[in-house]
This record gives sequence, C-alpha cells and structure tokens, in this order.
Amino acid sequence: MEGGLGRKGETFLECPFCKKGQVRVFHKEGYLQPKVSRISAGSKVTYHRVPDKYRVLEDCPKCGRTKKDIQQVFDGKYVDTARMKKRVEHLKRQGIPTRLTF
Repeated sequence: MEGGLGRKGETFLECPFCKKGQVRVFHKEGYLQPKVSRISAGSKVTYHRVPDKYRVLEDCPKCGRTKKDIQQVFDGKYVDTARMKKRVEHLKRQGIPTRLTF
C-alpha cells in the first residue's frame, strides 16, 4: 500500500453480492491532505479529502464470488452485464431505437 497518514489494518466486511458472507479486506482510512500554493503575496493552504481504500484479500465463502469481482465493487468499476442486457432487451421490446455497446 501507499505511504501516508490515516489508520490501516485488516477487517471484515459483508459481501456486496450476497450480503451474508464476511470478506477479509485491508482497509486504509481516508484523510485530509493539505496542498500549499505560494506566490509573491504569500501562501495559501487548501485541503482535499483522500477517500478510503480497500484491498480485498479473499473470496466470499458463502456465494463464491472472486476477490477480483468484490474489489471492482469497492472501486466502483463493477458492471453487471446480465442486468445491462436485460435493460437493452426491454428497451428494444418497447420499440425505442438503441445503439448500446458494453
């Protein structure tokens, strides 16, 4: 993991798919990071929030989802292709012209 401020450590979170299994993750707490800008008239400090980071360490013991899928959910990159296909089929049945690719 990256260096920096904030608390870090292993913890257990519920599986985002089945909501029953406990998945072991490495959690790095978010923090405020200062940025300093300087000009001839002086300096100014602004703060921005660094979000929490999760690294999944194991698969779900209940539903069997891989740690890669669970990691994508925590990163916000997971796309449920089966759900998307259902939506496209529903739009086509309604007669709405669609040109969707995924």
